[in-house]
Amino acid sequence: MIIDVGELRKVKSRSEGFLGSVPNYSLDISGQKITFRDLTVEGEATNTGEGIYVRGKITGEVSLICSLCLKNFSVNLDVPFAENFYRVGEDIPQDMKDEPLQFYSGEEIDLSGIIREALQLMLPMKPVCRSECRGLCSQCGCDLNIQQCSCRREEIDPRLAVLGQLIEDQNKNSK
Repeated sequence: MIIDVGELRKVKSRSEGFLGSVPNYSLDISGQKITFRDLTVEGEATNTGEGIYVRGKITGEVSLICSLCLKNFSVNLDVPFAENFYRVGEDIPQDMKDEPLQFYSGEEIDLSGIIREALQLMLPMKPVCRSECRGLCSQCGCDLNIQQCSCRREEIDPRLAVLGQLIEDQNKNSK
């Protein structure tokens, strides 16, 4: 999404609103395709005198796969973003010289990088369809949200599992 800041640059403290939509947007994260639908990007750009301050929010929907039961589910989005943009070739404020900066050239600012970053940051590390999701049985693969399987579950403290292995090895060697 690109916003025109040609008129905005002429008057310090001037603000202009913007609104745009992206019907379908996909990100490839760690080999998994994440699909966003019906994205709306709205916000405001302000001439700060040193640069252009852009803030806004992204709304829409994202399709994810539950990390416990492997079913598809959707989540509604409301993701805020904010960034300062500086024009290429113009002076940068002294206190910003050591910061990572966003630049633009000409009369337009491309928001696609900011949108991509905001969407990536909102994604959960481990998506779960609902807080009560019981996931899949680690032995037979049965969906524990639908039915209870008859697999035997032994709860072994992982710190003591090594001792259990030593006992098994000793029993094998004594036979």
